[in-house]
Amino acid sequence: MFDEEESIKKPKPLDFDDLSIEEIEEMIDDHKSEISNLEALLKKKKDKLKLADTFFKKN
Repeated sequence: MFDEEESIKKPKPLDFDDLSIEEIEEMIDDHKSEISNLEALLKKKKDKLKLADTFFKKN
């Protein structure tokens, strides 16, 4: 049987020194897009939490 540790392969770390300028710029753009999406999601969740707090607010 296979050892459980052998079947789990970790991805090779990315060597940034090997990337071209274009690849680096593309990665930056991708990360900026992900950050924007996460910021929008965070705002949405905070707004829902604020709404729930007002609805369940104790007097």
